[in-house]
Order: sequence, then C-alpha cells, then structure tokens
Amino acid sequence: LSNRRVEEADEVVQVGEEVFVKVIKLDTQPNGRTKIGLSLKDVSQENGRDLNPSNQASRPGAENPDEYPKLYSVHQGNVVSVRDYGAFVKLDGFYAQGLVHVSQLATWKVDNPSDVVNVGQRVWVKVVACEPDPKKEGRKKVSLSMKLVNQDDGEDLDKSNIEAESLTDRARYQPNDAKRIELGAIYNTTCTKCGGHGHLASQCFTGKKYDLIEDD
Repeated sequence: LSNRRVEEADEVVQVGEEVFVKVIKLDTQPNGRTKIGLSLKDVSQENGRDLNPSNQASRPGAENPDEYPKLYSVHQGNVVSVRDYGAFVKLDGFYAQGLVHVSQLATWKVDNPSDVVNVGQRVWVKVVACEPDPKKEGRKKVSLSMKLVNQDDGEDLDKSNIEAESLTDRARYQPNDAKRIELGAIYNTTCTKCGGHGHLASQCFTGKKYDLIEDD
C-alpha cells in the first residue's frame, strides 16, 4: 500500500477511492481462476507513473525497524523527501530511510537538490555509512550515495569502495566532545608558528625584521 509502515489499510485508502495500481503477480489457482496481486506503492498516485520499472520486489518480511542495509551494498528506492541539504530515500525491503547528501546526488556540483531528484522518483543508491544515531537510542543513521551508482542499471561505480570508505570515515568522525565557540567568550589561543600563547600566527612577530627609523 505504501512505502511507510501501515497498520490499517484505511490509513492510506478509503472505500470507493480511485487509485493507480500495478499488477505485480498473477497466480493461477487449482480451480482455474487467476489470483491477481496489485501494488499501490509502485505507482505515483498523482499521475500513474511507474515508480518501479525494473520490477525489483521487496523481500518478504524484511521491513523490520531493527534491520539495516549492509555497508557498501547497492539498493533501489524511492525519494520520499527533498531538502536543501539532500534527499531522503526509502530503500526497497527496508523500514529505514537514508540521506543522500547534496554532494552525493550527482558527479557534478549540485546547488539545488530538486534540480536532480523529485519526490516519488526511483533511484539507485549505495550505502556509504550506517552509524548509531546519537539522538535516537538504538537507531542508526544511514548515509547513501547516488553518484557512486549508475542510475540506468544500478551498476556499482565504486566496486573497490575507495571513495565509499572515505565517506564512511567522514561519517564516523563525530566531534561530539568539541566545544562550541560562543560570542563574547575569551579563549587562550596558541600560535602555530612559535608555540606561544595569546596571539595567532598572523599576529606573530617571530622571524620578522624591522628597520629602525631615525628621529628627525
């Protein structure tokens, strides 16, 4: 019915409502009749566009809130939200969503994510990080990349994971203990040139020569 978890069908559809559906299964019964399986989530309810043209099926029972995709695995999913900083993608077969940062949307510089993706669009992504979420106990933050996957056929363009590993290391570095600089606060600075305190390297006099000016 939907890419999100649904407890009751009436959360998504109502009796008599017209919807777009896709035929995903035809099962011939012993009595000769055909049982037809339909999907709403594979079709845009706005215009009837097929959101799953490759017909990749979700794994039965896989949408477990405690289950996450494997690091560096490639998946297909639907864009569920677009923000200034990137796009959130719901992966097929998983309950969790992942963020494709604006820097990972394309191989070129992207200023506006909506120029590259739209809500409901089917995309291929690679999992580049899956780290514990400090704001939600027991949950994980999933980071994804579109530019490391061929959007036509899902081919992994970073099979050696060289670029993906660098993104993983970046996601794992969380300077949670770092103190924020506050307006009006006074800090004891250390010069990187001479090692002295109380001034910056740009203000350091070490090594500078000055000419004496004679008095008139």
